[in-house]
Amino acid sequence: YYITNNLRCVIAMKQYVLAVLTLALCVGGVEMGSTVNRGRARVEGKQLLPGRDNWDLVGHALKSDLTTLVLALKQSNTDHLTQLFWSVSDPLSARYGKFLSLEEVKEIVQPHPQDIKDIMVWLHHYNVDSCSLIETRDFLKCRVTVGVAEQLLETKFGYFQHSVQKDNVIIRATQEYTVPKRIAGKLDFIGGVHRLPNVESKLKIKQTMSLPDDLSAFRYGVHPDTLRKRYNVSDNVATNANNSQATAQFLKQFYSAGDLTKFMNHFGKGFPHLNKISHEVGPNSGKAGLEANLDVQYIMSLGANVSTTFWSTGGLNKGQEPFLEWLLDLSNTSQIPHIFSVSYGDHERTLSAEFMNRINLEFQKIGVRGVSVLFASGDDGAGCHRFEDESYTFEPDFPSSSPFVTTVGGTMFTAVFSDVNEKGNDISGGGFSNIFSMPKYQMETVSGYLNSSVKGLPDSKYYNSSNRAYPDVSAMSDDFWIIIDRLLMNVAGTSAATPTVAGLIALANDARLNAGKPVLGFLNPFIYQNPDIFFDVTLGPPSSACWLDDLEGYPLSEGWDPVTGFGTPDYHRLVAAAMKY
Repeated sequence: YYITNNLRCVIAMKQYVLAVLTLALCVGGVEMGSTVNRGRARVEGKQLLPGRDNWDLVGHALKSDLTTLVLALKQSNTDHLTQLFWSVSDPLSARYGKFLSLEEVKEIVQPHPQDIKDIMVWLHHYNVDSCSLIETRDFLKCRVTVGVAEQLLETKFGYFQHSVQKDNVIIRATQEYTVPKRIAGKLDFIGGVHRLPNVESKLKIKQTMSLPDDLSAFRYGVHPDTLRKRYNVSDNVATNANNSQATAQFLKQFYSAGDLTKFMNHFGKGFPHLNKISHEVGPNSGKAGLEANLDVQYIMSLGANVSTTFWSTGGLNKGQEPFLEWLLDLSNTSQIPHIFSVSYGDHERTLSAEFMNRINLEFQKIGVRGVSVLFASGDDGAGCHRFEDESYTFEPDFPSSSPFVTTVGGTMFTAVFSDVNEKGNDISGGGFSNIFSMPKYQMETVSGYLNSSVKGLPDSKYYNSSNRAYPDVSAMSDDFWIIIDRLLMNVAGTSAATPTVAGLIALANDARLNAGKPVLGFLNPFIYQNPDIFFDVTLGPPSSACWLDDLEGYPLSEGWDPVTGFGTPDYHRLVAAAMKY
């Protein structure tokens, strides 16, 4: 009896100690002991690890290195945000043009206070206290050491170096990351962990020469007078002091103020214009970049006299994702330009659906504030991705494929010394998303293309014809003259088309502002309801695709097509349509 009771006591004591230890683990830390894996979950379903697309792992990161994590907190009332986005953007809606302030957007989307508290408590357990919420409270930026990040996310970090641009070295995770299950449901993604920025511009340099003393007789190629003549802009310029436009630049893309002044002095003699950027946001202290110089020189030539902002998020030194940083900046700034011209993108397949869906919500946050966002469609035509089994498919890009931005494709003149007619540029990015369903505003239009008698339509196995189709519009994208480092350079790419269209939209905004109307905001419902404002581009070869396999992309057609969208804008018809609403 005595031995039996002693045994019972020993067993009871062991059970008590085990219970106390278990309680201590639960209270003292969410992720300790043998419960770590069972209690954790992925935030992003698909995590494509770095070490691809010209980025190479070159070593393990030091635990003392600092890096930036950006936690995308799940937003509230996203259905309401989307409803408002469509209503203020549709010219046929009673709410058209009744845009929201940043404070009103914040009131809609800010996460539940308890969710924020739970995340902060989790971070504090790891002594992560150097964090800040943005104005809309739906992103949390934290500066942490690599050692802490590895514990926080149960992963490892390394140094990744770009194989071409060797000075670009960035810290990213080498493994998948997880968080506690109770935290995973409160996040959309964590930035600064996996995604590697696309640092290579596909802008093609065709020719470089010394800058002549006199360019008055310069006729070859495309310059502001060429575009103003082709799109019927003539000498029309903006006059409203409240008008604004901007270019967004990433990854050390800086513009030269001296080059801009020379460009406008040489090529802007036929119309009133500004010689200087009105506002600079972010860094602009490095060597002039092709993309940046091209964007500012042409958005200021077409959108002449419009106050222009150069918005730069150029650094990689703190581990940021520059494109994401730009979106955070917009949600932190109460007054932002009415138009953004952006030349940046990546393949859809390299990004998680969770990341892209959240970015689409960020575009909606911008759109309900009355901002037009235009993205270059890319320079790979329909694109081509080859699988390990040697099969292949077309390759859509994001954000070009987002239903919540306006995507700009490219054209070129039908002859070298002619500015009379345009044809599609076969590099013009376009096609169908693999992720996003087709928005209502383009269903009828795209169905007309797919069901038409157009010849040479690719086999449907290469693309998803029920999804978002792009581009929406286009403009000239070949033989553009820019000035860079006091040299005259001829370049080509849809990066040239985007600021061209953005400048024209700024002039339409100017007419509306002068009439006491709001700006156009998100453009696509307006575009698809007014297809006659464009020069229809029907000439040209199909877009490029899998040339190694002799597979062409999409053919052009009357009306909309996945090479040039609806075509290129006519200034007078654009303004007339804009003034109807």
